Amino acid sequence: MVIKCPVKYYGIISDIVEMDTDVAEFSGYIPTLNDLRLILEKGYPDMMEVDYLFAVNQQLVSDMSLELKDNDEIALLPAFSGG
Repeated sequence: MVIKCPVKYYGIISDIVEMDTDVAEFSGYIPTLNDLRLILEKGYPDMMEVDYLFAVNQQLVSDMSLELKDNDEIALLPAFSGG
């Protein structure tokens, strides 16, 4: 079983990963949002220095144990600041 999720990067996150979109592929297990976070932070250590939020299918998500399904659309958004 292979799970593929399109990933969109915004703001400083897209600068760090040097792309706007990608596809995350997971094989042999059901991934969680935390699995994706760990993979990204391992590949792009500068992400650990930035506050960011996840959205799944256009809904902000704080539960990092959320299981991802095939074709879930993931967005990484820089943390919002008030002004």
